[in-house]
Amino acid sequence: MDQEMKLDLTPFEKFDLLPLSFSKASKFLNDPPGWYISYIEKIKLGSAPMTRGTCAEHGVFRMFEGLDRLKAIKESIELFDEGVKDLVDDPKVEVEREKIPHFIQGFYNAIKEYEMVDYQEEQNFKVCGIPIIGYTDFGLKGKDMEFKLDLKSSGRMPKKLSHSIELQQSLYAFATNQITKVLYCVVNRDKKSETKWFDITQQDASKKLFVDIIVSMHRFLSRCESKDDIRKEIVPNLDYWLWDYDPRLTKIRKKIWGY
Repeated sequence: MDQEMKLDLTPFEKFDLLPLSFSKASKFLNDPPGWYISYIEKIKLGSAPMTRGTCAEHGVFRMFEGLDRLKAIKESIELFDEGVKDLVDDPKVEVEREKIPHFIQGFYNAIKEYEMVDYQEEQNFKVCGIPIIGYTDFGLKGKDMEFKLDLKSSGRMPKKLSHSIELQQSLYAFATNQITKVLYCVVNRDKKSETKWFDITQQDASKKLFVDIIVSMHRFLSRCESKDDIRKEIVPNLDYWLWDYDPRLTKIRKKIWGY
């Protein structure tokens, strides 16, 4: 990464955005209204799929710790129920709850031959002088190598990693000076799990992209003096799929922008 460029922290500090994270940068690039809602207005909304992913990872972690599979699943489902207790009208809750045991077993079967070195390890580093924080899912050690692994539970198996995931894992490779890998798991309609490994192959391009995102965000924030200035710079696309996917966001959008 460009370690010669040093950006002033003031624009980020002004809006309480430090330390930055991959999610803050990614949201700024891909979903400006969502970035404004989450990180400027500080309105955080959970979802059944997101909570399911977190709870599946927790179950895998507990099995690595030696907990019986059924107990790990039970604990993870209880954690899920607590995490989605406010989503009483969301039909996806029951669907995602049913998938948790299969995600846990699918992930664990794929990595049980490794030794767990760490779990949810905090990573701190700087890009252009801006502090960045992140968390790696698992640190694993095999006979020939040690690496960081990110678990992705999904509704369908991708043919390749998205640029966003390549970017995230490239950052963690930079921060840890270790190989990073991604393991996808998909649970089909028959409740059978399928897993697939992915290597990170676009590190140089991803590093340059992240620097450009940080510089762009810095310039954007530098010309804003208030939250209202930021709001006026962002115009929501009403055809964006997420508004239909989560009606709660639509209500928040209408309250903030008036439409």
